[in-house]
Amino acid sequence: MRWGNLAAAVLVGLALQPGPALAAAAGSSPIVTYRSDRLSVRLEGVPLGEVLAELGRVSGAAIQGAPRDPRDITARFDDVPLSEALHRLLGDQNFMLRYGEGDRLRTIELFGGPQEPREVITSPAAGPAGGPSPAAGSKMPQSLAVALGVLERHPPVAVTGQLAQALGGNTATFRQLFDAAMHQPDQAVRGEALRASLEALDAEPDLRSSLLRVLGEVDDAALGQLLRGVAGTHAEEIANGVATEAKAGELRSKALGVLQRLR
Repeated sequence: MRWGNLAAAVLVGLALQPGPALAAAAGSSPIVTYRSDRLSVRLEGVPLGEVLAELGRVSGAAIQGAPRDPRDITARFDDVPLSEALHRLLGDQNFMLRYGEGDRLRTIELFGGPQEPREVITSPAAGPAGGPSPAAGSKMPQSLAVALGVLERHPPVAVTGQLAQALGGNTATFRQLFDAAMHQPDQAVRGEALRASLEALDAEPDLRSSLLRVLGEVDDAALGQLLRGVAGTHAEEIANGVATEAKAGELRSKALGVLQRLR
C-alpha cells in the first residue's frame, strides 16, 4: 500500500473513532467537568455514587453523606450552576455547599441518606488571610436544618431580569435563590436573588413567622459562623443586604446582630 493511501486510511479510521463525549454516551466512562462553580456531565447509566465521587475528584471538594436513592444516572447538560446541577442529579434530596477562601468549593454535604447525623457539622471555612477560621467547629441546630428543609420543599417562585437570565428560567426554588445570593459572580445578580428571597418570604407571613421563630432560637454568633461557612467572602454582603432590605423588623434586627458578629 502506498504511503498516501495508508495515511488516508489512518485518517478515516481516526475520524470514525468515537470521541470522549460519544464514548461516555455509549457507557464506557462518565465525563464530569467542573469549572467556575458550574458542572457539565455526559452520563449513561452511571451509579450516582460514582458520579459524586468523580465530582469530588474534579472539584477538590469533600463529599459528606450518601445518596438517599443510589440509582443509575443518565444525563447530559453543559455549564449548569453547581446547585442546579446537583438538584438534577439528586432529585429532592437536600444538600449543602460550603466554600472556603477565594470562594473555593470545600464540601458537598448530603442530607437524608444513610447515617445522617443529628446535627450538621460545618467544615472549616477559611477566613481572612492569616486569620482564624471563623466557621471552624460550628454546628447547625436541628431546628434550623428542618426550617431550611421546609423552604427547599416550597414551590418555585417567579424571578425576572438578570436573575432569570442567570438561572435560565423564570422561576426558582429557595435553594436556587440562596445559592445565587451567595455564589453568583455578578454582585447585581446576587442582590436580585436576595431581594427575590425576601419578597417571597414577605408574600407568606406564616412562613416568614416560622422562620423568624427558628432564627430567634439561634444566637447571632452561631448564625454568623454558619453564614460564613456556606457563603464564604459574601457572608457580610448577605447579612448587610438583609439588614437593609428586609421589611420585617425582627429579620432586620437579627441580620444586624449577625453582621456585627461577622465584622
